[in-house]
Amino acid sequence: MSAQLLDDAISEVNSQNFTLRPLCSANCSRIDPEQPLSIKDFLDGACRPLNGIKSVAVVFDVHLGMLECGSSLSLGDLVAQKKFSDLPEELRFMGPLPAETNVDIVVCNLGDGLVDVMKVLYFKQSVSRQVAEGLCKGRSFAPQFRQGPWAVKKGIQWLMNQIPGFHVRWHSLDPPRPSLKRSQTQSSWNPENDELSAGIAFINKQAPVCDAANEQTFWILCNIKEDSGTPIAGWPETKVRFMAQNKSRGLGGALPKTEFPLTTYSLHAAMSTNILPYLYPLLMTTAVMFLGCAGVGKTPALIAMAMAMGRFHIRRLGLQGLQGLQPGWRRAKSFDNFRHRAPQIQEALFLDDPSRGKIDMADLKSFVTVDEDGTVDSRYNDTRLTMNQMRALASNNTSTDPALQTPDATLLPPKDFMKLVEPLFRGDAEKDIMAVLKRSTTFVFTETALFLRLPSEKPDAIVHRIVADDLHLDLLAPRDKPFYGKYKSGVIALGDSFADDVRREQEMIDSSVAETQHFPSRDDYVNHANHAIQKWLTPEPKVRVIPSSPGSSNEADTSRSAFGLAPVFPVVGTGPKPGRLNSSSSFVYNDDKRRRLRCKTSVAEAGENQTKNPDEEDTLVANGGDSESANNQEQNILSSPGEAMDLDQGSDSAEEEAAQHLHG
Repeated sequence: MSAQLLDDAISEVNSQNFTLRPLCSANCSRIDPEQPLSIKDFLDGACRPLNGIKSVAVVFDVHLGMLECGSSLSLGDLVAQKKFSDLPEELRFMGPLPAETNVDIVVCNLGDGLVDVMKVLYFKQSVSRQVAEGLCKGRSFAPQFRQGPWAVKKGIQWLMNQIPGFHVRWHSLDPPRPSLKRSQTQSSWNPENDELSAGIAFINKQAPVCDAANEQTFWILCNIKEDSGTPIAGWPETKVRFMAQNKSRGLGGALPKTEFPLTTYSLHAAMSTNILPYLYPLLMTTAVMFLGCAGVGKTPALIAMAMAMGRFHIRRLGLQGLQGLQPGWRRAKSFDNFRHRAPQIQEALFLDDPSRGKIDMADLKSFVTVDEDGTVDSRYNDTRLTMNQMRALASNNTSTDPALQTPDATLLPPKDFMKLVEPLFRGDAEKDIMAVLKRSTTFVFTETALFLRLPSEKPDAIVHRIVADDLHLDLLAPRDKPFYGKYKSGVIALGDSFADDVRREQEMIDSSVAETQHFPSRDDYVNHANHAIQKWLTPEPKVRVIPSSPGSSNEADTSRSAFGLAPVFPVVGTGPKPGRLNSSSSFVYNDDKRRRLRCKTSVAEAGENQTKNPDEEDTLVANGGDSESANNQEQNILSSPGEAMDLDQGSDSAEEEAAQHLHG
């Protein structure tokens, strides 16, 4: 079957003025047409392979004649709820789909346990052929090319209505409406709410922003025609032009971004577990500044924090049901780029690498005063700031690393911290600097450490020095870095744990904000946070229990005694104690009884009583020698001060002196 099938379908929908309307939720139904069209005939007559196509916005992922892998109703429910990861393995996509991608599914039962399944992917923005083929597990096709994209879209939907089976569809092809007269267009125009919502969404998505060459005017005149088949067909020109101009005005300056693949738990565990639980409550009333080295992930970390706080504000204020209200951020290098849009509490303001010389200190103080509504000076009119809106500043303008005497220190002297941030505040008064630091949490990244200072107006406030897990080198955890790389390439892909991480993130913020209610003031909470961070940085020291050493042997060194050698040192406690008198020591008296005096006699008498027997003299000499040797040994033993006895002279001289004393 040739492509004539698509041409006939386009002619049919154009002749009857069908309107293609996107749906807010998927429509699940079973279709039994009078003239059924098989999926194979649909592909042959309205589609073409992806070969040679650079980019596509609609892709057909087709499985022909496959075994039935679940009821059509269960498959349709999973697709309608966008639970694509729960699909059977045969129908599951090869990778995560880009954000805001809608998927249709058509299941046609062939009998004998066989089915034809066709999935239709509608991308928000066109993707390359390689990306599209990488997502499809079956055969991939694209619609045939024809002039007029809306005509092709309506023709495809008309043909899909001819395929029998169970359908899950995100578009509705409505029959023609009664046309409005010219007079009714201006005075009696009163569309239904669903029609109005679909038309505004169509204008916001499709209308050109610029009208310098009347491209916006041409687009309006073409799409409001009765036979255009667009959601704004038959609408008053003045209404459509006013809506398109509102879109153009809102796109000036920093545009809001609402899609980001990272969450709090995409950051390093040291950051998400030990720092952010204490920081998130402070972002309700204070700003945050990331200063220092480039390439450490300051920008993605701040955006992830901004998205977390945006989700928290939407839940806290009950804004989930408002159309188009999403968490996001606006990023610019000057305050003037924020003036084009009214501030939204769920949209963070991110001042990225501003020129400090062009920002007045008064405006900087107003920017970091988060607990009040405020304004900053801008061209033509001031930029408005709303209370509790997250505000962040990132800059590389800091000084060199401070020299620390102890590399394992967990605190930085306040004077060294002021030297670090001095380039950012060069020329400002000290009181103005302290006013900014009072209203902001400051992170300073250096080559050796991360320095963290919580809000305080005191010059001697605590400054934490953090080197745990090399947090100062990279804030992002490895797990979600591939998704951030795709985001920088223009592809939004979310990890399998994204939804669970968002849930845990919001539970953590709720718990942290509830904890602040126990403190009478912000300063008390800051003191609590400082104490908790220091406790993390300086954990309790681990006590090491050393086992007892084996008992010492009282024997001499066996290794020397085996060779017949004396020990190098005697065993402690077994050697003599020279010069001390102990219980084993005793005086040794001379055995010569004749020398001992029992009564008072003269020296001459004593000398006369002495005999000159040579034999006795020899004996006395020998005994005297023995006595003298014993006395000398006893003198060595008793020579310690206070306990020894004076035995310097021999026993003979001592007795002679005693005799002379007795006899006068």
